[in-house]
Amino acid sequence: MPPALPRILRRTSTILIMTAATLALVAITAGAAPTYSFAVAATTPVGAAPSQVAVSPDGAAAYVANAQSNDVSVIDTATHTVTSTVPVGEGPGGITVTPDGSSVYVVNATSKTVSVIDTTTKTVTGSIPITGSASFGAAASADGAHVYVPTGDAISVIDTATNTISATIPVGSFPLLAATNSTHLYVTNAGDYTVSVIDTATNAVVATVPVTAAGRPAAVTATDQAVYVRSGAEVFVIDAVTNTVSTTFPVKGTLGGAAVTGDGNTLYVIDSEGGAVAVFDTATNTEVAYVPVGAITGGVTVSPDGNKAYVTSSNNTITTITRSGATEACTGSLCLPIPGR
Repeated sequence: MPPALPRILRRTSTILIMTAATLALVAITAGAAPTYSFAVAATTPVGAAPSQVAVSPDGAAAYVANAQSNDVSVIDTATHTVTSTVPVGEGPGGITVTPDGSSVYVVNATSKTVSVIDTTTKTVTGSIPITGSASFGAAASADGAHVYVPTGDAISVIDTATNTISATIPVGSFPLLAATNSTHLYVTNAGDYTVSVIDTATNAVVATVPVTAAGRPAAVTATDQAVYVRSGAEVFVIDAVTNTVSTTFPVKGTLGGAAVTGDGNTLYVIDSEGGAVAVFDTATNTEVAYVPVGAITGGVTVSPDGNKAYVTSSNNTITTITRSGATEACTGSLCLPIPGR
């Protein structure tokens, strides 16, 4: 054997081991869930009895429906200050922003109207009457052509071009809240413990998913892969492809909203009784943080980039929770740096 051959073989073996380790690192971190840290960044005073909150598509503004002061607080999310207060109808609750950011639709449960706010002028440009018992839900379609409002035992479909009700879709008993992804609308029916799945292209109900639990289904939030339904002290996970329940997991408290980030990694679930927000890793459906807010909490939404959550509280404030980190990915107990982070 040539004298240099053992040295060459050792070097080759070292290179192969390092290459294999690098490939394993990339494979692990590509399929593992990133780890984050969560903290309260700001608390902003708003109107009386804030109910639901929505965020503009660019993340620059948050809109808060204040149920007792009958107005909407507009928050600059960079400075955490209220820049405008817009009077609306009586008992505003459900609120949603169109995908182009031009309009905010506010469901006024007491006056049974939907106020339309121009986001440029911060003024109400329209008021749409609705029939039946208005709930606290509102959701916009992905293309912005329609806004959906649970009313009575149906969904009122608002044509955003004309700001008129263009269709009514029968659903289950006592629909409460609604959420959309790119193709479907999901409606929680508290009266019969179901979720109605509606194709937003045809406005047809394509599935009815049972979500029977000790509590009634209320909060709902969705991505194109999964739908999360809060029903009392339990969350049902619905596969958005098959429209079947894939799993359930327990949560703290029995009341409050839920919101999943657009990247699908993080789920926020309100613990209203505990005055806090529980944060879940959706890869494992396990609680990874519990963030006290200091008052009875209610609604929650997330910023488009997923790095901020906005929570309404009974002390007439909005709490901003930040998500930061994501420099590591973990599989089981093994955490490794994410390449490029």
